[in-house]
Amino acid sequence: MTEMMKVRTQTSRQRILLGCAAMALAIIGDYLLGYGTIEMTSDPCAYMGIAWNVAPDWRYAASSVLGFLSAALFAVAAVELMRVMEDRYVLGGSKLYRLFRIANWGGILYFAFIHIGICMLPVVFNAGMEATGDVPTAVDMALRVLKSIAVPLAIGFIVCDGFVTMAWIGMVVTGKLPLKKIALVLNPIMIALVGQLMNAIANGLDSGFESLGWGLMYLVCAMRLVGKGERV
Repeated sequence: MTEMMKVRTQTSRQRILLGCAAMALAIIGDYLLGYGTIEMTSDPCAYMGIAWNVAPDWRYAASSVLGFLSAALFAVAAVELMRVMEDRYVLGGSKLYRLFRIANWGGILYFAFIHIGICMLPVVFNAGMEATGDVPTAVDMALRVLKSIAVPLAIGFIVCDGFVTMAWIGMVVTGKLPLKKIALVLNPIMIALVGQLMNAIANGLDSGFESLGWGLMYLVCAMRLVGKGERV
């Protein structure tokens, strides 16, 4: 009961800022999953042009847990942000907003699934290496699992990152949201592309940039769309 009362007494800004907290957890989970696991290499001995590294299973278990926690916090933030956009900015009839809403509702489920789904792959690889000691066999085992989850992963990426990026850019450019045009770059795909540049420093440094894009988008919404003590 006490926790429910705390949620109810939170300001609109505080609830939207939970989206930033959610993405902070997701970023940690992203790096636990992606950093130091595979590396592109020109070594002729590398399988498929990739150096495949065995990382501790605990990293993937932790990443999955963080994905669930992230999704729970994001759900609170997304519901609040959509309420603000509909009630204060009257965007309910906008096609761009509907796209944004679909992406956010999808994200509530997808952010948990993606960590669990992708974390299955290196765990299967680790098991294959432990059983056979052969990289090609272990990789083929992981790729077989990937084939079974590839479709929902791809659909989730398109619906969540793709839709929200298109909707966000559209709403900023057309002035449906009172934000400066520079804010249009603060979206998952644009920030993920920036993250790709980080791989020039070290493989896997781009891991958390997609989540960072979501976090920056929610930060801007929290700071610019509602007042400090406002309750919608």
